[in-house]
Amino acid sequence: MNTHPRSGMEIAPVSHATVDNEMNVRSGVPTPDTMKRAFSLFPSGVVIAATVDASGARHGFTASAFTPLSLDPPMVLLCLNVSAQCFTAFSEAKRFAISVLRPEHRDHAMRFATRGGDKFEMGRFRSGPFGMPQLDDAMVNFECSVAGRFPGGDHIILTGLVEHVCYRESGSAMVHFMRSFRHQAI
Repeated sequence: MNTHPRSGMEIAPVSHATVDNEMNVRSGVPTPDTMKRAFSLFPSGVVIAATVDASGARHGFTASAFTPLSLDPPMVLLCLNVSAQCFTAFSEAKRFAISVLRPEHRDHAMRFATRGGDKFEMGRFRSGPFGMPQLDDAMVNFECSVAGRFPGGDHIILTGLVEHVCYRESGSAMVHFMRSFRHQAI
């Protein structure tokens, strides 16, 4: 067995990468590039996560690493890269909000995925019942208290206890697939 250079976990030996041209299948030892490509083939929803720091400044980022976690109690899970500009704000926050995006929010998704600038200047953001910024016309808005923070490689895993939810029962949701934004109608 070999040891993975970053995680230290044992992996099965592979002499070289293989390509099955008939099926267009690639396999081999995971590298950052091959993992980025493989992860891009998993379609996922797109959200904006937002919080407010102790000074009242708003912070946010675009994420596709978001998932429902539990119904009882109602919980969600969110991942944030430790190199993100807003990492400190989220690592100290007591609350955060999640806005599930619709296809017409593409510009918002791009803005919140970019470093610098006032991300909240475009669009209609409002404060939820607990004061967290939410996109007014999002498909779903969750307002959460932080339930836990866990290390996850180059990310931090945040779990949130959902304290308020507001959702639309029709429309289309934005999906991230193959490194681009798409949509899925309900």
